[in-house]
Amino acid sequence: MSDPTSENSPNVSPGSVETKPAKHDNEWRKIAGRVISIVLILAACALTLFVWDIVEHHPRTDDAIAEANVIGVAPRVSGPIIKLNVQDNQEVKEGDVLFEIDPADYQQQADRAKSALAALDKEIEVARAQDENLKYQIKAAEAGVEQAKAQEKQATDTLKRIQPLLPKGFATADDVDRAETAVKIAEASQATEEQRLNQAKTTLSTLAILQAQRPGAAAALSLAELNLSYCKIAAPFPGKVINLNLSAGAYASERAPVFSLLDLRHWYVIANYREGELRHISKGSLVDVYLMSAPNRHFTGKVQGIGWAVQSVDEININAGVPSVPRELNWVHIAQRFPVRIEVENADPELFRIGASAVAIIK
Repeated sequence: MSDPTSENSPNVSPGSVETKPAKHDNEWRKIAGRVISIVLILAACALTLFVWDIVEHHPRTDDAIAEANVIGVAPRVSGPIIKLNVQDNQEVKEGDVLFEIDPADYQQQADRAKSALAALDKEIEVARAQDENLKYQIKAAEAGVEQAKAQEKQATDTLKRIQPLLPKGFATADDVDRAETAVKIAEASQATEEQRLNQAKTTLSTLAILQAQRPGAAAALSLAELNLSYCKIAAPFPGKVINLNLSAGAYASERAPVFSLLDLRHWYVIANYREGELRHISKGSLVDVYLMSAPNRHFTGKVQGIGWAVQSVDEININAGVPSVPRELNWVHIAQRFPVRIEVENADPELFRIGASAVAIIK
């Protein structure tokens, strides 16, 4: 008996039934692989463009350091330090007395200036009490001078009338002598009255001189008291003491810094961005700031300004003649970096330190 299978499918091997579906599956696998490859390539391109857009329009740099303002604490007077109320790295508040200078010499100067002003005020008071009397004396002296002038004029006129009569016998020599004596007496009286007037005016001018001297004496006292107040040096703002390397007893010189004081009120970051990134940075731009010492803490900042000048290593030497350009072959051109000052708005004084490394990202 013959096999029905052999009659329905002549010359067909048993394995040939599965060949066609296998080829179909392989083709689908190739298509799926190509689609996946294309999708991955497109995703990689999209991711690259996305990262490029972020890097291009939101520049970031880890070439940044934290900064703050530091002043040198210098006394305005000189002298030995008798009290040192702070230690190195200590935090102080505004108005805290940092150290004191021996006030003995400045107290003595203030006392001397106060005594001089008090003595001058006493002299002015006495002179002012005599002022009315002096004014009366001046008026009396002026009247005496006028009277003496009138008497001198009268005596002179009398002498002039008598002298021509002597040769004619209408007047005697005694009359002429009496007239000449009267003129001399009148002149002497006038000189006496003028001297008394000048003396009265001089006495009155003494009061004006004393009054003119008082502002200078008062200013000397104010200066002495001001120097005395400078013996106590207080913190001008809240900060931290830096570089304190002396003890009480050291001599502090005027205007010479004794130590430094860090201003805790304002912190900023100096971030050095490449010159090609500056076009995406402007004043007022928001910035994300991270410290290397505390990478999990996020701080916000704002661009205060962009530096307009840096010291270039490749400067051309321009002399009076022609520029001098060195012959160099630079295979790699490194972009110049410019400092960008970023004001930190929520700085933590416990984390921020001058010189600490930071990362700045323009938002």
